[in-house]
Amino acid sequence: MKVITLITSSNKHGNSKKIVDRLTIGIEDAGGSNEVLFMDDYNIKYCTGCRSCKNGGGCVLDDDFNMIMDKVRDADYFIFTAPIFYNDIAGHSKMFLDRFGSLGNDINLEMKEKKSLLMITHFSDYINDFVIKNTHRVIVSANFKVNKILDIGGLLTKRFTEDELESFEDIGYELEDYEVIPHELDLDSATV
Repeated sequence: MKVITLITSSNKHGNSKKIVDRLTIGIEDAGGSNEVLFMDDYNIKYCTGCRSCKNGGGCVLDDDFNMIMDKVRDADYFIFTAPIFYNDIAGHSKMFLDRFGSLGNDINLEMKEKKSLLMITHFSDYINDFVIKNTHRVIVSANFKVNKILDIGGLLTKRFTEDELESFEDIGYELEDYEVIPHELDLDSATV
């Protein structure tokens, strides 16, 4: 299985990377590979709402978004990671997801029901469920099939034990085996 992971956290040595490294061990133990991309290494612009993508052909902005999505399209599985800032996903993570609207207007750009893992990391012990549900809905609206959600909180003071880190290896090993998680928000209510 070929996996593409996009880490939208700006901390290249933080908790998201630690967890992705352990997911990667599991993926590789299962015979797969994981190419890890850091959003900060790419030029990603925000959606301007120009609606040119409604004519097909993808997003017209001249940046690296379409190249990243080509990599995701060529992979078997997609992992999207996003940190929570102030009770919602960080602005730069949301900026990337906003561009997903450009994928649904051209059959050649669709994700063909590609399975994916959504990983949310945050300092607090609890976040509003809506944050996860809405991020899940956005990913599903781009024709991804989320089959695993990791809500990893308490990271301000948390230090992972080796057993906890090994549990992420198990998740990586079993990625394809998880059942698709139905989204709980109405896709028709999405604005585009």
